[in-house]
Formats: sequence, C-alpha cells, structure tokens
Amino acid sequence: MSGIMNLSNLTVVRGGQTLLSGLSCACNAGEVVVVLGPNGAGKSSLLLAMAGLIPVAGTITLSGQLLSAYDRREICRQIAWQGDLPPTEFGLTVRQRLLLAAGEADQGIEATAATMDIALLLQRPLGELSSGERQRVELAALMLRDTPVWLLDEPTAHLDLKHQIRCIQMLKAQSANGRAIITVLHDLQQAMAIADHLILIDGKGAAEYGKAAELFDGNRLSQLFDAPVIARGSVLIPDYGEER
Repeated sequence: MSGIMNLSNLTVVRGGQTLLSGLSCACNAGEVVVVLGPNGAGKSSLLLAMAGLIPVAGTITLSGQLLSAYDRREICRQIAWQGDLPPTEFGLTVRQRLLLAAGEADQGIEATAATMDIALLLQRPLGELSSGERQRVELAALMLRDTPVWLLDEPTAHLDLKHQIRCIQMLKAQSANGRAIITVLHDLQQAMAIADHLILIDGKGAAEYGKAAELFDGNRLSQLFDAPVIARGSVLIPDYGEER
C-alpha cells in the first residue's frame, strides 16, 4: 500500500475512548477519500490525527517519511486543513484573509474568489458575512495554499445548493489536478459524486477502508448510520418513509 499519505494500523483514542482502531489505508495523489460515519464517531479526530495534531498509535507516513519526523512548518507546507469557521475578532477583510492564505502574494486571489463566488465580498470584513459566505472564503483560502494534501471537515456545511454543487465541482477539479483529498461528508449523494475510496467509522471503534464502488451498499450504510438507506436508481438515499 503506497500513497502520498499512508496510515498503518492506526488507532485513535480520545478522552479514554477508542474512536477507531486498526485502520490502514493509502491516500493517493489525484484521488478523493471520503470519510463517513455517525456523529461523534471520530471523523474529525481522524483528520486531526492525519494533520499531526493529536497523538495516535500506529503509523502515518507522508511522502514516504513518518509524519512525526516533520516539524510543524513543513507539515503546513504539505497539508492544508479546512475545519470549523475561524474567529472573526481580528477584523480582517476577505481579501486580507486570502492574502494570509496565499502568503501575502496577491497572485491568484481574483481568480480563486471568482471560483468560490466571493469576488464581490473581497472588501467586506469577515465579521459581516453569513456562515455560508465565510465557508466559501475558507474554501478559497484552502485553494490558495499549494499543498499536495487537503484535509476537509464537512466542506459543504453552511452552503446553499448552488454553492454545494460548486464546492463538489471544485474538489473534483483539484483531485483531477493531482491533489490528494480526504474529506468528511454527511451527504451520501455528494459522497457518491466524488469518492474514489471510503473510510467508514462506525462509532464503536471499528473503521473500514475500501473502494467506493464496493462500500456504497445500502445494507452496509444502513448499519453504519443505524438508519435506513435505500437505492433509488443508481443513487443511495435515506429512506424518509412512503412518498406522498
């Protein structure tokens, strides 16, 4: 198993609880790995572990070297993270936030802002934006960091339908350009649209990795989420009950 980032027999324990154990997988350049599982299962903790931010048992390698051997600055050059919305108390405008992400180089900001539909917001303070607008700013900031690995924790959170679609399209394009993307999602249709591989975390300490085509199974996902998942044509959807 060889990818730009490899996990071998990974176990994550937080607060005395084993969130997942025995996970081995390869995250390859040009592929998307989607992490699925119920609330509190350990999806965000897995991303924190992959970013080197929490201790783990097992090994994580990045470009053939143990992640623990990198210093924090080098990890930041290799891995970009999108998680919770950052605080706005610093009074930054959207352009200033993007300049920070771009390393103070203005190149690419206009095009990236256009991609994430925030070109008209560049002079606005972050504190005046809606949650959805701020999410798009953070996704644009992510795009401006030229790292080979992206870790994303619910990138479509807060977004309306138009911008959910734009976000998924952007992730597909970034993957096609050779980036390794590991992302937590809750929407099954979004996951089916972009996943090459899945990591399933059941909230009971077990984790499973495999090809998306093999793991997108209604019975398997129904057990994972303890909720009915059914096939509707070629798409898996939650079963909300009888149609009216």
